[in-house]
Amino acid sequence: MGTDRSEVDPKRNLRVVAGTRVRDGQRSVTQTAPPPNSFAQDWEIPLTTWPRKIIAIVLILATSGLLIYRTWWLFLAAWITRARPMDPAIYERAIQYDPNNADYRFHLAQIYNYATQHLNLDRAREEYEATVRLNPYRSSHWVELSKFYENEENSERSRFAMTKALETDPNYAQTHWAAANLYVRLNDLKAADFELRRAADLDPGYVIQVLDLVWRMYENPELIMTTHVPNTRDGNLTALNYFVSHKSEGGAKLAWNRLKAFETKPQDRFMYVGYLISLSQPHAAWDVFASGLAGAGTSKPPFYNPSFDSELMNGGFDWITSSSDDAEVRRDTTTVKDGLASLLVSFSGKQNVDYRQVAHLVPVAKAKNYILKFWMKTDSISTNEGMYVEVDGKASEKQVGTTYWQELTVPFTASSDLVQVTLRRDPSKKFDNLLKGKVWLDGFSVTEIP
Repeated sequence: MGTDRSEVDPKRNLRVVAGTRVRDGQRSVTQTAPPPNSFAQDWEIPLTTWPRKIIAIVLILATSGLLIYRTWWLFLAAWITRARPMDPAIYERAIQYDPNNADYRFHLAQIYNYATQHLNLDRAREEYEATVRLNPYRSSHWVELSKFYENEENSERSRFAMTKALETDPNYAQTHWAAANLYVRLNDLKAADFELRRAADLDPGYVIQVLDLVWRMYENPELIMTTHVPNTRDGNLTALNYFVSHKSEGGAKLAWNRLKAFETKPQDRFMYVGYLISLSQPHAAWDVFASGLAGAGTSKPPFYNPSFDSELMNGGFDWITSSSDDAEVRRDTTTVKDGLASLLVSFSGKQNVDYRQVAHLVPVAKAKNYILKFWMKTDSISTNEGMYVEVDGKASEKQVGTTYWQELTVPFTASSDLVQVTLRRDPSKKFDNLLKGKVWLDGFSVTEIP
């Protein structure tokens, strides 16, 4: 007789036998569900005995030791080279620890190539070539190898290495700049022109360097503008200022003809405006200044910002002013005769000044008759020498003390195609000669007298 392994469930009137259930005398077979994660449990090794624990510890230590052994030498190589020493022996050791590191070989090649006390060109060549073999994806390595081959007068290998540098990093302006310089030295000007343009296209900061190089090579503004200068705002503006600084009238004109298709600020053009004025071309200078400038107007002769409605640009054909401890110049929007503002000059009373720090250029026609009109107001202007406005050697009536707004006129005959309107005060010869007080200016105009 076997042992009865059944149990009775009093709530459900069931008798449970191992692997079976019995209801009302009937037996039904049920299958036992497999335990969860049975696959993982099959691979688990219970560490319930000391031999098993010791084996597990040995395996962990062996794996950790292998990892430490493989990374320790890499760490040691990085540690001894962390300060970028100039001792080749240190990099030789680092290469022993990490033979596949291209950077260590590159630094070693640089030392053997450039350091006088360690000069070894054979080793330099060996390490440069190993560098690009281990890491062919860094353009700077190829560029240095190209330079090395060039110094060895191996132009074919030098060009090959530079080509690889360009293939590796085709959108890096510095690489194209290096290639252009190589081709110039090899007298391949067609290749040099192409790389110079690529450098300028990729980085506007290279335009000035490109211009310096090609100006020495060609000194041909038309070729330079066509071949080397990108037709962009920044490229054309850089070229314009470059040609002005080199007093190339034709080059500046070519650059301006391209630049005026782009939006620029008047201040961007001040250098060219000043250059044209120096060439006795004030009307051309005005056209450059007024290009696209709101408020330039159509009056003849032109007088920009006559009522100080705009902020002063302090250059070109706008008002040119300067302040000092003795005289402060600023726009005043509270005391106005015409328009939105006036110009206020305040004197400190500390100096007997020879004042001429407010000026404005006006393009006119030589030998023509004109009349200058303006408004002036003063407040407590001291000394016997008052404030006045001068134009082309002719002066207005001097104003001293306190006066309300009054219109003053100065007729003159233009001695050239450009005249200057200047606020003046002559030094006083009296004992009490320190200039103090305020003067306002507003509503200027220059009109031709028939």
